[in-house]
Amino acid sequence: MVQIDVVRSCNATLIKTQPLVAVFVGGTSGIGENTIRALATTHSDQGKGLRLYIVGRNADAAKRIISECSRVCPIGQFRFVQAGDLSLLRDVDHVCSEITRMEEDENANGGSARVDLLVMSHAYFPLLFRPRTETKEGLDMNMSLLYYSRMRFIIKLLPLLLASPLPAHIASVYSAGKEGKILPEDLSLRNPQQYGQASVRSHVTYMTTFFMEKLAEQNPGHLSLVHIFPGLVFTDAFSSADLPTWFKFSFPLVAPFVRPFTVPLEENGQRILFLATPRYPARQAINSGTTTGRDEASANNGMVEIAVGTDGNRGSGAYACDSNGETIPLKETYKKLRADGLAGKVWDHTMKAFDDIEAGGIFTG
Repeated sequence: MVQIDVVRSCNATLIKTQPLVAVFVGGTSGIGENTIRALATTHSDQGKGLRLYIVGRNADAAKRIISECSRVCPIGQFRFVQAGDLSLLRDVDHVCSEITRMEEDENANGGSARVDLLVMSHAYFPLLFRPRTETKEGLDMNMSLLYYSRMRFIIKLLPLLLASPLPAHIASVYSAGKEGKILPEDLSLRNPQQYGQASVRSHVTYMTTFFMEKLAEQNPGHLSLVHIFPGLVFTDAFSSADLPTWFKFSFPLVAPFVRPFTVPLEENGQRILFLATPRYPARQAINSGTTTGRDEASANNGMVEIAVGTDGNRGSGAYACDSNGETIPLKETYKKLRADGLAGKVWDHTMKAFDDIEAGGIFTG
């Protein structure tokens, strides 16, 4: 476990390295909001500059967050980007175009348009308790929010991410380490008999790992990608009016007994921000044109170890982490899945979905 005082110290060092440009998708509530507050508080008036794009649907919540963060971080620039339905990739593309336009406008008189940190925590908790719901683009709504739309954000913002000198750090908040069974012949989980909360979580976890590994391999020295399981965090999602009746009845009864095992909101925000520190470096390039991990074992002046990536190599650019900042050893099933070519299949499947939908079609794969 990385101790919280070490986490805060590393975060404080991060904000003093250079001005930061950050994008938070799902930033108007929950874990995204927690992390925005952690970044604003850590930066305060001690950092070198902060521009932060908050992507979400709730303009009133964004206004409140921006007002409160501006008080603790008066030199920060906070921008709201209105989102529609982020389970639709066309809406994701529109948001990315807006971010790109706004960032280019900010640098119209000099400077480099870029994104140094991308945090994606958008989801819709009640969907976990519903049967498969297909979007008009042919994707399951839940899987799209948790996987397809998140990978699409990375792809569409890639030019800005590659412009970061840090390098850029990307975090997807959901279910790292929670793999179970995967159905290579039905990655989209179209068979209703195979669809459920556990199968969605498992597919999203495997697919996120393989897609992030490919991006790290393709962009050595430029991208650090982390999938994190944040632990149990009591956010507003647990009080949604759209949750099933049994949950709304039972949760208040169970919550007092579970609360001692939850992650406090402020700590949760600090730990998500910690994923942008040098503990999780980009994959290194070597002269032969291939890629490798890191030889050195520590970062932040020896305060923390360089993390081990999902391929088993230290500093390999793609990571799976738990709520304490420790990397999660991958299950043995990955060896067989890699040998069977599933990593390539996941990449091809995902890019086919992107291509079909961008062309105006409906994805049926």
